[in-house]
Amino acid sequence: MGKDLTTCGLYTRVSSRNQMGDDYNSLDTQRERLEAYVKSQENYTVYQVYEDGGYSAESLDRPALRRMLQDIQLGKINCVLAYKIDRLTRSVKDFHKLMEIFDQFNVKFVSITQSIDTQTPSGRLLRNILLDFAQFEREMTADRTRDKLQQRAQKGLWNGGIPPYGYSAKDKRLVLSPEEAPRVKFIFARFVETASLAKLRDDLFERGWFTRQGNPWGKTSIDNIVRNPMYTGKVRFNGQLYQGIHESLISEELFNRVQSLRRVQTHSKTKHFRNYLLRGLLRCGDCGSYMTPVYTQKRWKNGGVYRIPYYRCSKTMHFTNKICSNKNINADIIEGLVLKDIAELSQNENLLNTSIEQMNQDASHRVRPLEQETRSIKRRLDEIENEIGNYVQALGKGKISVERLEQEIEQGEKEQGTLKRRYEELKRQINSEATQDFNAELVKSTLQDFNKVFQSLTPQEQTEALQCVLKDVTLFPDKVVLNIFELPGFKAGSQNRINWLLR
Repeated sequence: MGKDLTTCGLYTRVSSRNQMGDDYNSLDTQRERLEAYVKSQENYTVYQVYEDGGYSAESLDRPALRRMLQDIQLGKINCVLAYKIDRLTRSVKDFHKLMEIFDQFNVKFVSITQSIDTQTPSGRLLRNILLDFAQFEREMTADRTRDKLQQRAQKGLWNGGIPPYGYSAKDKRLVLSPEEAPRVKFIFARFVETASLAKLRDDLFERGWFTRQGNPWGKTSIDNIVRNPMYTGKVRFNGQLYQGIHESLISEELFNRVQSLRRVQTHSKTKHFRNYLLRGLLRCGDCGSYMTPVYTQKRWKNGGVYRIPYYRCSKTMHFTNKICSNKNINADIIEGLVLKDIAELSQNENLLNTSIEQMNQDASHRVRPLEQETRSIKRRLDEIENEIGNYVQALGKGKISVERLEQEIEQGEKEQGTLKRRYEELKRQINSEATQDFNAELVKSTLQDFNKVFQSLTPQEQTEALQCVLKDVTLFPDKVVLNIFELPGFKAGSQNRINWLLR
């Protein structure tokens, strides 16, 4: 890098790749104008063009931006050029964070269309003023939106979103759903009779009444219905209730009665009387749900009370007992069985070697579903791009509004962000699986150390020790499957392990 040479990183960004045809926002147009600016300056040269196509400016988590910051730290560039400030970021906070990095490595920032050069005092002042005004404008827009929603609520109008169960949306207003409305009335009436969410859940299941998604009702979903004052004809906004214009489903008297029943039935959280060693580890082999620690209370003939610990399939707790065949299992039995299997495995060298060999041979089977999911995510990302493109075309034909387009693009970008994060996580998992080679001697040593010290640990430490050795335990009607090979050796990061395990 020459003494007087300015080596530039050209940064371009669009929120959607379908903006490629927009003369003012496309990546190609931004790049061409930045390159023309470089040619017009003396001793300017381009090191690299950093393009983030399809990324929002709401976050700094963008691949090209990350690469550019790495190159800045490595001293490869000493100037960042952008078409406008908002191509780099729309957040004052994020912009100042970037400026701190630029200043730290003596890198200047130039916005070519706004005459901003951060190496000059006037440029720094102007950049801050522009960003402050941009943030002010966004905050004012948010305030106006809230005021509008407040006014709609005061007029009794529904402010949008997913209509409550029992209603459907028509012309931006709530109307009664012929199928769902009678079920809501039944839910309130039945709850008054039983004061039990569990019994009400079972009644709905017996009648074949399911949620809009076709799933059995859960207690939480039912609880949300009996809490919702919109069924009395009210509209709720910002913690306040207003008289709505939609038709009520129940009377205020019935709603208040239900709320009073709920207060009477409120109990404090149950505290378990013992330490459950497989908490967070035991899964149901039938439905895949975790099995939750519970207990039943019995009485001796002399009137004394004793408790029996169980693990219960959490799906049966949220829905109905009939939804899963693996309802519960005695905690003492399953915990004793797991500990016995670990002890036997550590002493059975042939079985251990065979298991490790099989695990290494099956690496491709573990990777295959991950690769399938990555392909599925790639397909969905392409679908989102096509969907946004269709909305842009619909706007050009006058079929949708600008507001609708902005809403769809925002939703699409959020889903893209979620999918891309999952995609990167899957790639890391695939790489980890591909490089992992389990060692029988190391696993054997680990299990033997575990067996030597387990009985001397406190109950809480025993739980932690099992979580170090086991990935999970799956309970089937005829067998129990232990997955102990996720971590072939003890790692230093596990809680409290240094203090109580043999080194």
